[in-house]
Amino acid sequence: MAGDDEKREAPTRRDYVKYGGAVIGGSLLAGCSAGGDSESATTTAETSAETTTETEERAETETETTTEESTDTATMEPVGRVELESVPESFVGGWGFEADVMTALGQSDKIVAAEGPQFWFTGFYDKLPGVSAPDPDSLDRVLTEDWAVKKEFLYELDPDLLATDPNRFISYYGSDETEIEELHDNIAPFFGNVSRRKRGGEWPNWPDGQSYPYYSIPEFVSRYGDLFQVSERAAALNEFYRTAMEEMRSRVPSKSEQPTVDVLNARNNPETDGGFTVYDPDTGLENTYGKKHYRDMEILDAFDGEYGGQTSIQVDYEALLEADPEILIFHFGVNYRDWNGKDATQATVEGLRDSPLGQELTAVQEDNLYIGGTPYQGPIINLFQTEMLGKQLYPDQFGEWPGDVTDDRLPDVPEEEQLFDRDELADIITGSN
Repeated sequence: MAGDDEKREAPTRRDYVKYGGAVIGGSLLAGCSAGGDSESATTTAETSAETTTETEERAETETETTTEESTDTATMEPVGRVELESVPESFVGGWGFEADVMTALGQSDKIVAAEGPQFWFTGFYDKLPGVSAPDPDSLDRVLTEDWAVKKEFLYELDPDLLATDPNRFISYYGSDETEIEELHDNIAPFFGNVSRRKRGGEWPNWPDGQSYPYYSIPEFVSRYGDLFQVSERAAALNEFYRTAMEEMRSRVPSKSEQPTVDVLNARNNPETDGGFTVYDPDTGLENTYGKKHYRDMEILDAFDGEYGGQTSIQVDYEALLEADPEILIFHFGVNYRDWNGKDATQATVEGLRDSPLGQELTAVQEDNLYIGGTPYQGPIINLFQTEMLGKQLYPDQFGEWPGDVTDDRLPDVPEEEQLFDRDELADIITGSN
């Protein structure tokens, strides 16, 4: 393979790609520092809304293009406007969210690799007739075991699009601005936005150093739909999604009728980690998608007020017994049922059921232990996970959840108890509507 300097100097077939809303240059990036994806961010929903307007206006007024024949145009901060000569035929995904959005838009066959394919849960697609997606285990990971970008592998893949936020490469994987520019110039444009949860205060803001907004799931659908020239399908999908979500939210009972709940990490338990990880189900930002189903189902958190500004806390059996929630949800449960060849979710659940202290918990005694969803949820996964959670929390309003937390696959909900039309959703995804 030619050296990186040769790659940067050589013209490529993507030289026609330009970003709007920013000048790509290292001088503008001085002062950007890599930070973790913590929820101690100072960014608020109000400032995010203001930033959305500012950044989109900037993209409209400052965009430069080098061809008048560009047919595929879309805008997403932080990179701004991207213009391509043709629809992308291949892309690299992130941690499952982008792949779910692409599947919903009928583009799943174009994913060639991902940052974290092990977190892309595809178990709901089997419930949609005619909808398919690659097995995540078949996808190559573009990161090394120590979380560095496999740059030469990306050159070999030669994808048309990096459907991910470049700032995640800086914050998570140790890339610097020079490497990000090289990937953009020589391989493919970035087109993604980290909106799973609040970004940390040290989160980098490449390419222009300015903060950028969080997007809702429908906004991601629309923006990727524009880039892949399936805008009508995106609009139909968003209409279906909004209608279904409004119907499910309308069934949530009043606080006085809601059970208390703890959201536990499905993999962490006293046997392996010395305790349990309890998540705060409230992210504090309306547009973040990682815990959206918890937010929409208005979980009554048994540990409310105990997080001290953190996303989660570590507790032991005594703390769980003191809170004594009526229901336990095992977050990431769908992912951790098959984790490095073991069912980590089942191990955590069985540990609770076997422990003398665990057996004192109301949720264990009443067998109110439920499989939790993945936070990497686009429109398809979020619809199913919201329905699943509604049935687990509020069976009188939603109908009972038919599965056990340790089942090796998710159960089929009887057609008469389904909260959205699977056939209609599948027809939109496959373009049959």
